Amino acid sequence: MKLITALLALLITANAYAADKYLQYKYNDAVTIVLSSGLCPFPQMKDEYKYSVAAFRVDGQKLAGCYKKRDEDMLEISWHKGDKTILPANAFLQPNSTVPNVNVEPSL
Repeated sequence: MKLITALLALLITANAYAADKYLQYKYNDAVTIVLSSGLCPFPQMKDEYKYSVAAFRVDGQKLAGCYKKRDEDMLEISWHKGDKTILPANAFLQPNSTVPNVNVEPSL
């Protein structure tokens, strides 16, 4: 519980003083998931999931979504295409302020 609170406090505090901040997790050899302190860009999800997240593949493809705290030290990610992922918050302890374009707009 303390870890998730500290993680969210870090992202919120960083948002108050500068541009969006990012925390990343290398999910596997092909995908990196990046949490952002930016707000969820999807109107249909932003009431439940406050912050934005994106998954970046090594081939350049990306998938946007939004995330929230789930249980204790877990995060729940809701991807724009409808899938959900639950991951431990401590997986995202690699700060990265250079990840581009995390707030991906919905595809039409």
